[in-house]
Amino acid sequence: MGIDRGFFITFEGIEGSGKSTQIALLSSFLKKKITKKVFLTREPGGTKISEKIRKLVINDLDEKSNSLTELLLLFAARAEHYDLIREKLNKNYIVLCDRYIDSTVAYQHYNGNIKLDVINYMQKLIDPKNKPDLTILLDIDPVVSKSRILKRNKKLDRFDKESVGKMNKIRKAFLKIAKLNKKRVIVISNNLSKKDVQTNVQNQVLKFINR
Repeated sequence: MGIDRGFFITFEGIEGSGKSTQIALLSSFLKKKITKKVFLTREPGGTKISEKIRKLVINDLDEKSNSLTELLLLFAARAEHYDLIREKLNKNYIVLCDRYIDSTVAYQHYNGNIKLDVINYMQKLIDPKNKPDLTILLDIDPVVSKSRILKRNKKLDRFDKESVGKMNKIRKAFLKIAKLNKKRVIVISNNLSKKDVQTNVQNQVLKFINR
């Protein structure tokens, strides 16, 4: 079984929501069941330059940094990254991306002070279509996600260290985005077992691809 067009599918959610786990599982599933032409990537990142910008955003910026500096860095990374995404889509790949425009809106607009018009304007300069074909929003209680983050065997970055209160604010932002984009964004609870979530994700993606 194969596909005759490219699909751009993104995963969104707060820190500790299981995005990285579920997107990797979906990638393996699609390569086995649908097509070998699956490209797994992330934001910020995805290219050599964009990964360097990612390190700046995560390691060198903090709450005191100018919010416009962070926004411009994120869009600089995306401009470079989207060239690669577009190339893969033109070759009929299923592109799976860990975070994209919805994260920018949730973090920089709803949780920050950047006007939505500014974000949309910059996004359209990079991606005229502006939105992915499908977005999987993994929804989880921030208390649960915070517990998962603290159990990870890795050094916490500044996003991992966010308070439960701030994580809840960002969660509500994602749910608001989902409500405003019902045709594109599918909300899947990640308060279930990893296997159940994996099955739900696979079913929704297959339904979308085969429609």
